[in-house]
Amino acid sequence: MRKISLFIVKIILAVSFTTVAYCEPKAKKIPRVTKFDVHDFEKVVETVADNYIDKNINTGRAYTDAAVLAMISLPHGLFLYPESYYKEREKYEEADELFPGTTFKISPTDKYIVFDPDYKKVDENRKKKMQAEAGKPRPSNDEMKKLYSRDKVRKSALTAKWDEIKFSKKDFEKVISFIESNLDKYKQPVLKEVVEEESDEDSPKEEFSMKDVYLAASNGYLNSLDPHSAVFLSDAWKDQMEKIADSSFEGIGAILTGGGSREVLVENPLDEYPAVKAGVRAGDVILSVDGKPNKGVPLDKVVKRIKGPENTKVVLLIKRRGVIKPFNIEVVRAKIRIQNVTSKLIKDHEHIAYIKLTGFVRVHGKPAEDSDRKIKEAYSKLEQEAADKKIKLKALVLDLRNNAGGYLDLATDISDMFLTKGVIVGTKNPGGSLKEEYAQEGNELTKLPLTILINAKSASASEIVASAIKHHGRGLLLGERTFGKATVQRLIDPLPGNRDYVLKITQSRYYAPSGQTIQVVGVEPDIEVSAEEDGSFPFQYREENIWQHLPEIPSEVKVKNHINIDKLKDWVKANGVADSFLKQHKNDPIKPDYQLIRSIDYVEAMISQK
Repeated sequence: MRKISLFIVKIILAVSFTTVAYCEPKAKKIPRVTKFDVHDFEKVVETVADNYIDKNINTGRAYTDAAVLAMISLPHGLFLYPESYYKEREKYEEADELFPGTTFKISPTDKYIVFDPDYKKVDENRKKKMQAEAGKPRPSNDEMKKLYSRDKVRKSALTAKWDEIKFSKKDFEKVISFIESNLDKYKQPVLKEVVEEESDEDSPKEEFSMKDVYLAASNGYLNSLDPHSAVFLSDAWKDQMEKIADSSFEGIGAILTGGGSREVLVENPLDEYPAVKAGVRAGDVILSVDGKPNKGVPLDKVVKRIKGPENTKVVLLIKRRGVIKPFNIEVVRAKIRIQNVTSKLIKDHEHIAYIKLTGFVRVHGKPAEDSDRKIKEAYSKLEQEAADKKIKLKALVLDLRNNAGGYLDLATDISDMFLTKGVIVGTKNPGGSLKEEYAQEGNELTKLPLTILINAKSASASEIVASAIKHHGRGLLLGERTFGKATVQRLIDPLPGNRDYVLKITQSRYYAPSGQTIQVVGVEPDIEVSAEEDGSFPFQYREENIWQHLPEIPSEVKVKNHINIDKLKDWVKANGVADSFLKQHKNDPIKPDYQLIRSIDYVEAMISQK
């Protein structure tokens, strides 16, 4: 299976993704020296054998992926291919993916080859392709499906070829020995431009060493099992949890998309932050930052240009639909605060409470930051705010969109806030019995009508809450089918024998109260509600699109529908105000939350039927 490092991806592809233009404070960071060697790699392999969900591990494939990722991890990345696959690559790869380079074997009798790309030529081709594709629209749904289908065929063929040559632990050790003997030759990147692009002067890094190789090999071994098992620095895990809980950054406060071959588009400026106050609007195209053109520049590099210390200025050259010439907007950067739990009374519908949860988080040593406590605190404040306005709360919207999950026990606790009895979730190891968690009477946060908002980025713990609420008929699910991740990872902290690293390993599946696992299939909303202006449902990346995901377990179980959906739809058709509201506000500086606004009609419909 071919894996591509960030370094190679940036050379070969015009990477584009969604991000927020912010940066961390400019305090210098001193890297903590850590170790990770062959003994740690072996400890990962041993821990997998003892703890992984599947005891029938394909070790040949695991060592293959470990070797592949070890080679690609080099600053001057190298590819490993089965010789038979390399000779017929044109069957599986597009012409622009067959980039130039040289091949060699570590030993003459090897049935696999090492491919060394000609990075200078690759970069030239990349720039030409980006110029040719500049300004082109995002691929259509059908085009995206074809891309993923083609990629699946390619990976399947490559995996089959690796299986044919029976790559072994001995071959892996040969590859590692080659890397160690040639480390000085391959630890310097070819392209200075790419090195500068990836470097962060505020986060100095140690020189590349065999530690990085063994760490990459460990993650290759784990990634051959499933996409959710990994080993990483313990500090990184703690930082991630703290940042999801509550954090602050410095920047302009705008969500951007595009980059590379596409224009850098302002998806949305964030309310009450510098971008929108300076006049930046949703739909604006940022042509340059402080005079530096963005054409062909990856989005992450554009964001680095925009970010900066609080109270400093950045000048954005803006192209706006309906305005003949581009114009400059000067934005004064500020501190951007990101919170895990946010809440409000819905504008123009203040009898509806709204709470958004971005992650199921526990912060070590800070219990007040735990997601369950923050939700209770938020709801209490909304009750008080409504009482101060002499408003009676009539419904609650819990927004789990773009919530990738977190701690399993928090998913249980938060579900228990709305349920009085019944199964919330079950977990099971292969061959083991199903362990079920039940709602406990007396833990309810509220008995108000409940609506859960979900989308394709609602995953794991979010899906546990959504499936439990749906199964017991406690609330209405609105939005899109969820991500489809129904596996439970155990955090082994620290990695045995190395206190600097932790191992996240898949140990069991979780099951909805119906008894079926939602792995791959996800949770379906009661009513589909589009997040797009035109009401469409574009292709979304889900668990099913990830290579090596654990398969679904087919089930004939059908969840009983406790809510009269047709009656709700009829009410919305006769009384809904979302369409007229969206027409009136389509040119607002901040893009309307189409999914939420459309969903409010259905919340009002539920209230009307109480």
